[in-house]
Amino acid sequence: MKILRLAVQNVRVHSLKMLDLEPGTTLISGPNGCGKTSLIEALYIALRGKSFRGSDESICSYGAQMYQIDVATDELQYRVTYQNQDGTKRKQFVVAGKKHGRLPYVLKYPIVLFEPDTLRIVNGSPQRRRDFLDGLIQQYDQSYSHELSRYNRALLQRNKLLKDPLINDDELFSWNLILSDYGAKIISKRQAVLNDFNSKITAIYQSIAGTSDTVSLKYSHESRVSAQKLLKEYEEKITYDKAVGATSTGPHRHDIAIGFGDKPAAKVASRGEARTIVLALKFLEAAYIEQQTGKRPLILLDDVFGELDQHRQKRLMSEFVDNQIVMTSAGD
Repeated sequence: MKILRLAVQNVRVHSLKMLDLEPGTTLISGPNGCGKTSLIEALYIALRGKSFRGSDESICSYGAQMYQIDVATDELQYRVTYQNQDGTKRKQFVVAGKKHGRLPYVLKYPIVLFEPDTLRIVNGSPQRRRDFLDGLIQQYDQSYSHELSRYNRALLQRNKLLKDPLINDDELFSWNLILSDYGAKIISKRQAVLNDFNSKITAIYQSIAGTSDTVSLKYSHESRVSAQKLLKEYEEKITYDKAVGATSTGPHRHDIAIGFGDKPAAKVASRGEARTIVLALKFLEAAYIEQQTGKRPLILLDDVFGELDQHRQKRLMSEFVDNQIVMTSAGD
């Protein structure tokens, strides 16, 4: 699928804006604050169903009570409308003439988003790495969003109970069951992705960097997990969890261990080396999504060229030569 045109109304700084897109690469340039990222965001909302930056209220232009996004492709027409009037909020997706309260999974189109914050995957928090992995899986696994949502809701309830000094172990059991069921599914799917990526990332890194350095990816919970095994972990941690008032085990505490040589990349990799690792991860993400969905993902590059040297810029563009790319730049 190729995107032909984007039109937005009352999206952040844009009261009205139209943009024709090239089948190859479209460059959106201009000074900071002119709304380049807002156009990238609008494409993401229309094709993925939600923003990667903020709430619907924050997307509305100052003083406006609605926004509208129209995306024309060579296959489908997408329209997103949001209204916030008299305290009533309403969001609607219209695709090929059919109305939906949420964008149906089968109508979502895969996107690989590359923004400056992406470069912090190596040195950032475990949450950043979990989000990278979870976001990737959600693009091809229809049930994964539901599994994450059910897990996180159960986690909130269990943590709330743990703060009650009068809680007994039996009252936690039902939540332990839910967490172990969905948690085992989440862990298994994360491990499958990382096992695939780990077998390929060194070759991709070396092709970018032109060195013989090796890169490894390991999930922090390396052993195969079952719901029964995870349930045992939750049960064994009850005393400790009561003391700290939070759930101390499970996929919400896991991480991706990124190795550079035989040491943690966050400790030994230079800035350039860390950015090359991130490039390799994004290349793997795009290829894996295409493998799983049969669709070539749209590539959104939001002001990342200023963070990469010329060699990495060329390597990035050559890797995605067969994808449609929309990129922003702070040029005049």
